[in-house]
Amino acid sequence: MKIGLFTDSYRPATNGIVYVVEITRRELEALGHEVYIFAPAANLRNHVMEVDRDDPRVIHFPAIKGVGFSESQLSLFFPPRILKKIRELKLDVLYFLTTGQVGAMAAYAARKTNAVLVGQHSTDVYEYAKSYPFLTAVALPMASMILPMTLELTPEQKKLLAKAYVPPVSKSSRTNSSLPANVIGATISVLYSACDATIALSRKSAKQLSMLAEKNHQSLNLQVIPTGVNALPVASDKKVQSFRKSLGLTPTDEVVIYVGRLGEEKNLAMLIPMMEKLIRKRPNAKLVFVGDFDFRETLEEMATASRAAGKVLFAGRLPRDELSMAYQAAEVFVFPSLTDTQGLVIQEAAHTGLPLVLCDPDVSECFHDGENGFLAKNTPRDVAAKIATILSDDKLRAKFSAHSKQLAESLGERTQTEKVVALFRRAMKEDQALK
Repeated sequence: MKIGLFTDSYRPATNGIVYVVEITRRELEALGHEVYIFAPAANLRNHVMEVDRDDPRVIHFPAIKGVGFSESQLSLFFPPRILKKIRELKLDVLYFLTTGQVGAMAAYAARKTNAVLVGQHSTDVYEYAKSYPFLTAVALPMASMILPMTLELTPEQKKLLAKAYVPPVSKSSRTNSSLPANVIGATISVLYSACDATIALSRKSAKQLSMLAEKNHQSLNLQVIPTGVNALPVASDKKVQSFRKSLGLTPTDEVVIYVGRLGEEKNLAMLIPMMEKLIRKRPNAKLVFVGDFDFRETLEEMATASRAAGKVLFAGRLPRDELSMAYQAAEVFVFPSLTDTQGLVIQEAAHTGLPLVLCDPDVSECFHDGENGFLAKNTPRDVAAKIATILSDDKLRAKFSAHSKQLAESLGERTQTEKVVALFRRAMKEDQALK
C-alpha cells in the first residue's frame, strides 16, 4: 500500500506524537509499504530539519512556530502544491494523527482523491484546551470554520457546528463554561465521522469518542489499537551509576521516576505534596523528573518551597535512546496524568520491569491494577501510600516487575502496526464494495 501519514506535530518538536509518527513509519516500511509524511516545517519559509532535507518522502507545509507554546507548529491551510503532490502519489490510505490543519488536509485530500481516510485520536483536546487557551481562541474556531471546505457536510452537521458556538442559556455565572467543550465535541465528532475508520489508542479515548459521537448524533467506525513500543536498549551498569551520580543519588536512595513532557496538564504539581507525604514513610525516597517543558520552572519553585526540598530532582530532557539508564535507576514509575490518550512512557517503563502507579485506570493497556502496579486516587496521600507499599515489599515489587515486562512484550511495535495494516485493508475492501 501507499500510505500518507498526516501530523500537525513533527520534528524539531519532541513529543509523543512525533515518536508515534516515527514508529509507525518505520514499521509500515518494514512491512513493505510505501510511506509519506505530511507535516509542518519549522517556519513560514518552509525551513526543515537537516535530517529531512534529503528525504523525498517527507512533505512539509509552511508553518508558524510557537503559537500558544514553544513547540507548536501552526500550518497554513491547504497549499495547492500539497494537494497536487497527493494526487501524483496516488495514495491508498490517508492516515491523520492530529486534528489540526494538516489533519484536516488529509480529510480534504481523501475527498478529492477517493483515498481511504483513517483518523487517530492522539490528543485529549478537551483537557489541553484548559491548559493552552490558544486552542480555544484560535485553533478550534479555525478548525470548525474550515470543516465545511474540508468535508461534504450534511445539513444536520452544518447546524450542529453552528449551534456549538451558541452559548448555553443559564442564570449561572458559568454561562459560557461549556462553550469550548461544545465546539471541541462537535468539531472532532464530525471530522471522525467522515473517516472510514477511527483509531482510539486506549479504552479511555474510545469511551470519550463514543460519548461525543452519541451526544452529537454522529456515527464512528471506532477501533482500539494502542501504539506499539519496543524495549529500549539496555543501559550498562556504568551508565546507570553515572546517571545516579549526576543527580547526587546514593545507593540507599529509593527512586520514584516520572518521564515525559513537563506540562501543566500532566497533573505533575500533585507530585510535590505527594513527596512530602511519602518521605514520612520512606525517608530515602527521591522523586526524579526526566523531561522538560514550560511547567518545569514552576515545579522547581514548588519543590524548593516544599518540605520535600532536596528530595525532588530534575534530570532534564534525555535522548530517547538514553532513557533506559533513567528507568533502570528507579524502583517505581509514577504517572499522574489524567489527560493522556495512551502514554508511551508507561510502556517504556514496563519494558524495564518497573512497577507502575497511575491515576487513570484506562489510559494504557500496559497497566493492570494489582498485577503490575496500583491505581491510585488522584490525591497526594493515596499516590504516596501506593508507592510506599511497593517500596516496602520486595516480593510484591518483583511480582509487579515480571508482569510489567510480560504486558509490554505483548504490545510490541510490529504486532500493533500489523493491526493497523489489517484495519487499512478492511477499510479499503469496504470502500471498494461501496463503489
